[in-house]
Amino acid sequence: MKTLLIFLQFLALAMASCTSEEKSEVENTLPTETWWINSAKVDCMGVGPMTCFQIQKSESIESGKWELFYDQIEGFSYEPGNLYRVKVEITEKPKPIPADASSLSYKLVEVLSKEADKRLALTNIWKVVYVGRFQDPKSFKNGNALTFELNVSAGTYFGEMGCNTVRGSLVVEDQSRITLGPGATTMMACPDMEVEIDMKKALQKISKYKFDKGLLYFLDEEEKTMMMLQAVD
Repeated sequence: MKTLLIFLQFLALAMASCTSEEKSEVENTLPTETWWINSAKVDCMGVGPMTCFQIQKSESIESGKWELFYDQIEGFSYEPGNLYRVKVEITEKPKPIPADASSLSYKLVEVLSKEADKRLALTNIWKVVYVGRFQDPKSFKNGNALTFELNVSAGTYFGEMGCNTVRGSLVVEDQSRITLGPGATTMMACPDMEVEIDMKKALQKISKYKFDKGLLYFLDEEEKTMMMLQAVD
């Protein structure tokens, strides 16, 4: 009888311990969240230089609203070039936590959607075929064709305007809308600035884009062609 009593007491303690552990796990698990994950990682600075996911927690993707995510998502196999919508379980880590570590851990629950990011087709070096009054405009400095380099992942562009160059921000909102920021230009003066004048006017009006027969068209709000470009490679 005494042995049976001891066994029952041990069993009760074990069950209480399991219940306590389960309760602790429930208390440490936060509500799941649904995220968008962008199609490219970007350079960032954590403890040292690294690359970070870009995420959004909104119902739909909003232009310019990407946040850097410095941690890892357990069970998530990331393939660059794809836009993801995922459900993530967030859990508080047990203490003590190192000073340079996150207090939360992240685990993939479900991939809700995965699709190729068609915006990345813009990332390339493009030759300017047409702008303003000019067909196949050339650089005043060397007589070469003018080019624009677009980088959707980095959100930047660099272009030749005939005399000077321009570097600015690039925002591609979806598969038709684009914004090229005013950017910073060099300050050279050339005898002929006509191409550059038309280039600056075009950059101010561009709000849309489309691909057609291997060419890239930059359009204004009324879908009038501001620039036509062709991929260099």
